[in-house]
Amino acid sequence: MGNVIGKERMMKLKLVFHILISLIGFVSVVLHIVYSPDPMTSITKYTAQTNLIVSITFFLSSLAILWIKDQIPFIDFLKNASVIYMTVCFFTYHFLLASAGEYSGIRVITNFTLHYLIPMLVVMNWLVFEKKKKHSYKFIFYWMIYPIIYCIVSSLRGLLDGYYPYFFLNPNVGLPAGVGSYSNVVWFIIAFLIVFAILGYLLITFNRITLFISNKSKPSSKHNMRKTNVF
Repeated sequence: MGNVIGKERMMKLKLVFHILISLIGFVSVVLHIVYSPDPMTSITKYTAQTNLIVSITFFLSSLAILWIKDQIPFIDFLKNASVIYMTVCFFTYHFLLASAGEYSGIRVITNFTLHYLIPMLVVMNWLVFEKKKKHSYKFIFYWMIYPIIYCIVSSLRGLLDGYYPYFFLNPNVGLPAGVGSYSNVVWFIIAFLIVFAILGYLLITFNRITLFISNKSKPSSKHNMRKTNVF
């Protein structure tokens, strides 16, 4: 009985946490764009797009918890993708982009929530609330689809109108506004994709190790390891 009550309490906490992430993320994205000197430029940023993905993902997850008391596999897939995307968002901004510009007004707050708070909350949710499952390593390639499309679309747009959302995608000028050549852009993209692949590998491996240890401590359920398939 106590175990059931504990699970229900954790589910309620998980629901509240998901709603919090969704609301903070969505409001922050909207305000960050609306109060931008150039809203159309802000929409093209990886930060805005990935935080919007996270907001939608956790909103759908909240509905799933309310309606079916469980997670839909595709939403689970998106939440794992959110961990990877937000980790890249956090470290890329902190180490490569934070010194490149300053914010004022409400965007000081939204800059913090989008680059730091939401990434930390998403990782915390994964560590504390998400049930660890035996995902296939092929998911790494699925999680990389969005970053690949983002780089391709951003590069093609740059060829058309000369605008690049980040310096490492700009081949036309040298540092700090660009990287000086198309070959350097390609190397940067490859480096980022490697980072995405490593993070995906670590996430799946951590899930598998955690699940293995959990099942070891519960002999009666050692044959119940679930391999999640989305596609």
